[in-house]
Amino acid sequence: MTAARKLLLLGIRSKVHSGYETNVWEDLWIPSSPARSARARAPAVNPKMTVSSLINPATKEWDVRLLEQYTAQEDILLILSLAISPTHRRDIFCWSYTKNGQYTVKSGYWVATNLMRDEEDAEVLQPSITKLQAFVWKVKAPQKICHLIWQLISGQVAVTRNLVRRNMRCDNYCPRCGAPEETFTHAIFECPPALQAWELSSTPSSPDIFPVPSIYANMDYLFWRKNGILEPEEDRDPYPWIIWYIWKARNDKLFRGIDRDPLELVRYAESECQAWYNTRDTEPVPPQVQTTEGTQALSLGDFCMVDDSWTSTAQFSGLGWVWKDTMGKIQHMETRNLQRRETALHSELEALQWAMESMIQHLSYQRFGTHCKDLIAMLEQPQDWPNFSTELEIIQTLRLCFSDFKISYFPRMQNEIVDSLAKNARSFHRSLCFIGCSIPVWLPRPP
Repeated sequence: MTAARKLLLLGIRSKVHSGYETNVWEDLWIPSSPARSARARAPAVNPKMTVSSLINPATKEWDVRLLEQYTAQEDILLILSLAISPTHRRDIFCWSYTKNGQYTVKSGYWVATNLMRDEEDAEVLQPSITKLQAFVWKVKAPQKICHLIWQLISGQVAVTRNLVRRNMRCDNYCPRCGAPEETFTHAIFECPPALQAWELSSTPSSPDIFPVPSIYANMDYLFWRKNGILEPEEDRDPYPWIIWYIWKARNDKLFRGIDRDPLELVRYAESECQAWYNTRDTEPVPPQVQTTEGTQALSLGDFCMVDDSWTSTAQFSGLGWVWKDTMGKIQHMETRNLQRRETALHSELEALQWAMESMIQHLSYQRFGTHCKDLIAMLEQPQDWPNFSTELEIIQTLRLCFSDFKISYFPRMQNEIVDSLAKNARSFHRSLCFIGCSIPVWLPRPP
């Protein structure tokens, strides 16, 4: 029970609605990883202060003056990123390590194996692997390869060190080279056959830079550092396939007693990589897109397209929307920036909320479009997304103003104007709000 309680405290967070049930200095409500209580600016504060004390009761917004008076400076931006419920709903709990805020066994297992390790493993957890895990799914490679790389980064592969830790009866040595311990870093980057494969590949390698005894440093190098990559998502280096076939060669040695030649492995990986890209380059663009109503052809006419732009380091989130008539002509567009929200999905909801509030005065019926499938899923099953309950409550109220509200999915390439509006708004270093019926001269035209 003690271990379970420790796990829950690492992952649980209070989701503020009214703030009456959440103690500012004791409860875990600040959206950090892991969640924590607020830090006081000065020691002489009311120990029983609730979060509701920091909210302006008239405007239902954070009282910046009180925040600056009581809370530490580093907490103010985090608090301002949190939305506040317009009603007096009770505060709830959500889980910090899933996208929707619901606890899953998989996420609990990840917290237990990555955040509850012994003190001797503390340095392995730093720096955070979250950025690496998120980028894996942008790598241009088959999903099975992306999944393996995600498992490697997360420490979830069945190397002998992990098996021994789970009390499985097996030897701890490396099955390929006989090293005393096989870690995931050793298996892919340090084992002599693996190291030889990297040296024979086209991936640049250098002592003390790559490969090194750190999964974080190696993947950070492959994702963003080698060759001065400008667009890592478009990188055609065969390194994902090399990782895949190094792991397969390791398993062939362990389970079948077969030794794979590193040069043969590299040539096969490069060949498979080239074949995969050749197939993608010749695939025709599908004429239809998936919508909430099924697969059907959609035009951009008579749709209000919404988008946001969010990064974890920017001061602002950028929002934008464009309404086109049945002929596809722009009737109205708006863009603005706001204090950066908690996550990109929170910003997506804010963009939709703003567009809905604006469109109420134009039409009682309106169709909306987005490239964010998670946004559509949240509107279809709001109860499954407790981490966004405040924002979804506002959206559900706005939906009552539309006689036949619909939202459909469009690929980002069909939403380039709105995407540019949001990105430019985010990049402004001061408050911005633009309203018009044509593309502004300062907005770069999409190619």
